[in-house]
Order: sequence, then structure tokens, then C-alpha cells
Amino acid sequence: MPKAGRYHEGVPCWVELGAVDLGRARRFYGGLFAWEFVDLPGWTVATLRGAQVAGLTAGPPGTGQSWTTYLAVGDAARTAAAVREAGGRVLREPYEVPPEQGWAALAADPAGAVFGLRQGLLWQGAGLVDEPAAFSWSEQHSPDPDTARDFYRRVFGYEYGRESDGATVFRVDGLPAGDIARRPGAGWAVHFGAADTDRAVEQVRELGGTVLAGPEPTPFGRRAVVRDDGGAAFTLVGVPSAERTPAA
Repeated sequence: MPKAGRYHEGVPCWVELGAVDLGRARRFYGGLFAWEFVDLPGWTVATLRGAQVAGLTAGPPGTGQSWTTYLAVGDAARTAAAVREAGGRVLREPYEVPPEQGWAALAADPAGAVFGLRQGLLWQGAGLVDEPAAFSWSEQHSPDPDTARDFYRRVFGYEYGRESDGATVFRVDGLPAGDIARRPGAGWAVHFGAADTDRAVEQVRELGGTVLAGPEPTPFGRRAVVRDDGGAAFTLVGVPSAERTPAA
């Protein structure tokens, strides 16, 4: 069972849903992933077999429903300054995450892709990864991947291999941590593991969601892009190797 520990700087470590209707979101993801939920001051934590796997918050009015990828940092204030220096924007200054769980911030890269920063105290991020119903991968989408690669290298020190099929895997301490892909829009796409992608897609439909693409085979498992019943897109993928997640 892959369990996350202390995440390295810049590794996707947490995902959070900005929900239009928290009750509705809990019903959808509880039905799809069998998540249970713990209400904390200001937000809700989704758990799987007792481990924290994702967060849910009430999104700002009029912004729609979406998933945000958070990257692990050792100092949220210092990283926020580096975001500005590299040409990005800080959308929400570092704030304390109750109850005493660390610090977080929201930022955007030069193309406008929104991502979070997470500085852990009591915990670093997701407690389970690369399992069915758990966070497994994040892909950064950009219409200008050269600029994106330069930005994330300057802020987080990412290393890159060769571009393949329009995507470049980024590495942290030599281990694959995510990828940057050429896409018309800018954002971070969240992937969740599935034991049976085709069955999970049917459950998405049964719960009121929609299928945007797939299911289709990929080198990393059978994959489908779907949207929940509140409009947030995410990807379902056959559970990949846990070796892709560099958590110590």
C-alpha cells in the first residue's frame, strides 16, 4: 500500500476541490470513491481507510467547480516570492491551514494555470497515493510549454527529459513527479487511480457526471477524462506504479 510521507520540494502532494455545493460534492465523491469525510474549521477532509486523500472547500461564488493541485514547499512565503520573480502571480498570500496543519497559498504561472503551495507541519499532504480512489498524478497544461518549463524550473528546480507526444515529464531529485503537456488551455489536471476504469466511468454517469474522453489504453493504464456533477474535470487512470511518487 503506497503511503505518502514527507514530500520533496515541488512534488504534487495534495488536491483540493473548490465546490459549488459541498453536500452535493460529498455525495458524488463518496459514491464514486467510497470516501468518508471529516469536517474541520473552514474545510472538509476526504479520507480513505483513515488516511487523508483530498480536501473540499466552498469555492468562491461564480467561479464554478474545479480541482486544484498543491505542490509541496518548505517555506510558502519564500516560494510565493519566487513565483513573482519568475513571472507568475500570487492569488492568495500564504495563510495558516487549521487546525495547525501548516501553511498554504494559491498562485498562477505566466499562462494563468492555478496551483497551490502546501507547507506542512503535522502532515505533508495525501496519506495514500497511487491506489484506487486516491490521487495518482498531476499534469500541467500550457499553450506555451517552453515558458511553463522555464517558470517551474526557476521556482521549484524541476529537471526535464525529452519531450514525447507533446508532454515532458518533470523530475524532482531524479524521480518522475508529474508532467507538462502542450494543451490549448492552461491548468493542472488531477488524476485519480481506478481499479477498473470502465466500471468507474459507468459510476460517474450513474452519479450524474459526464465522460469527456475515453476510456482508452495508455502506457500508464486505461484512462478516461470525466466531469463530476458540479462541473469539475478530472482523470481516471488504471493504478500506475507507486515508484512515480517521490515521497520519502
